[in-house]
Order: sequence, then structure tokens, then C-alpha cells
Amino acid sequence: MKKLSKLSIFDECMNPELSENEMRETVGGGGYGGDNMCFFNCMAYLQEKIEGISVSPSYIAQDYYDGNGCTTDNWTGTGNSLDRDYGPKIYGSNNMPNQDAFNFFDNYFDMDGSGWTTGSDVSSFFDNGYSSSDSTGSNYVVGVFGTSERAHAVIFQSYDDGKYTYYDPTSGSTGTISADQVLYAGKVNGCK
Repeated sequence: MKKLSKLSIFDECMNPELSENEMRETVGGGGYGGDNMCFFNCMAYLQEKIEGISVSPSYIAQDYYDGNGCTTDNWTGTGNSLDRDYGPKIYGSNNMPNQDAFNFFDNYFDMDGSGWTTGSDVSSFFDNGYSSSDSTGSNYVVGVFGTSERAHAVIFQSYDDGKYTYYDPTSGSTGTISADQVLYAGKVNGCK
């Protein structure tokens, strides 16, 4: 005769789909309040600011996964549900900024260049007194800051004396970080 045992409703929570290290390797995953949609929240924020269109971050996340969000682009999706559920990986297999994430961003927005900008080059987006907060529909800088294990995507607004001011669409707050915390960024010139 089999013995029945009681299961706690919290048992599933104790066995997550991703390991702690996998969560830490995603943009926003497993950190900063546990909100794993920061990359997609930035995209939704920019859609609304630039085009005046309200798009759900979960819709964008689904498109990142399956490629069915926009029929006029060449994005086919990653096919990995973990990308949708936990955000894209910070770095690709070659330890470079995730090019898939840039390519996906480039399907929605007119991006400056052909890949993420790193290091001190990020500050060049703010040359000539440019500030995202002064933007009137284009020229935003989206970036990722944190460590190689734990990162968060935000909209950089300005750069001055080794510090970036940012707006966080996930929390609706602003903040300041030092330049050495920035992993990479890209300049958005408008929507496609």
C-alpha cells in the first residue's frame, strides 16, 4: 500500500526553473526586486515615448521568444522560453554583449551602429550637451548596468563627470551610477 504525503503549495517555489547562477546571468533576472522584465520594459517605454504606442512588455518578451510579434521584420525569435521568462542573457557565448538582444532592439528601433557600445565609448552618446531627458521623440540611450552576473536595463539620461543619470521604466524612478558600473549601451535614433 502506498503512503500519501502532503505537499506544500510552496514546494514549486523552492525548485525554480533556473538555477541562481542562470538567473544572475540574465538582464534583470533574479535581482533588483526580482523583476525580470527590465529589458522589455525599456523597449515598451521607448515605444510609447517615440511613437506614442502603448505596447505590453510581455508582448515584446513573447516576440523575443517566438518572433511572431512583427511580421515585417526578420526576427525569428530565440526559441528559448527562458529568454522570455527571465530576460535575455547579458553576454553571448563569446563573452561579448548579447548581439541577439541588440539585433532584436534594432528590429523595433533605429539603432546607432551595429552592436552594443561598451566602456568609455558609452559617454560619447552624450557629447555636445545631448541629454535623453531633452529628447522630443528620438535619441534615447538604453543601457545595462551592474556586474557580469547581475544586471539591470535602464534609459540613460545624461553623463557628467564619470556618472550617468538614468530613468528606470521598471520602477518609475531615477538614479545615478558611476561609469564603471555600465556594461554596455546603445543609442536609439527613433522607431522603424
